[in-house]
Amino acid sequence: MKKILTLTLLLIPVLTACAQGAMRNSADVVDAHPVPVEITASAGERVDFVVKLDIAKTWHLYAHEDSMFIGVDLVPDESFPLQKFDAKYPKGHEGEFFGEKVVMVSGKETISASATVPKGMKAGVHELLLSVTVQACDDKTCLAPADLPIRLKLTVE
Repeated sequence: MKKILTLTLLLIPVLTACAQGAMRNSADVVDAHPVPVEITASAGERVDFVVKLDIAKTWHLYAHEDSMFIGVDLVPDESFPLQKFDAKYPKGHEGEFFGEKVVMVSGKETISASATVPKGMKAGVHELLLSVTVQACDDKTCLAPADLPIRLKLTVE
C-alpha cells in the first residue's frame, strides 16, 4: 500500500506538468512588441509606430482580412487616449487549411499603426495600451487564440 501511495504522489507532478503542457495557446508561439517603445509628440500631432510579430517556425496566423478564421487584429485598450487610430496589416499569402482557402502570415511580420494625440492632451508621460489578437495554427491544429499585450510610452510635450 505504501508503494502505491508513494508512486501516486510521485506521478501527480508529472501528470500536472503534462496537463499544463497540453493547454498551450497562441502566445506560446507568437511574440509581439512595439517599435519604438517610447514616442514623443505634441498635442494635435499624428504619431506612428509598428508592432513586430515573430511567429515560430512551422506556425502561421490568419491575415487580418481572412474571413474563415480569427485574423490578426491590433486593438487599442478602452483607456487608449489617442484619436483616429489606424492600422495597416501584412497582406499575407494564400494557402489552404483543411481544404479551405485561407490568407495567412508567417515568420516575421509588421503591423503599421498611427493615431492622433488629442489637442487638449496634458503634457507629460502617458501609457498607451493595445493588444494583438492572434490564433496560431500549424498544418495539423490550431492553438487557442491569445491577446498579446502591447505597451508604449507617449511623452506629450
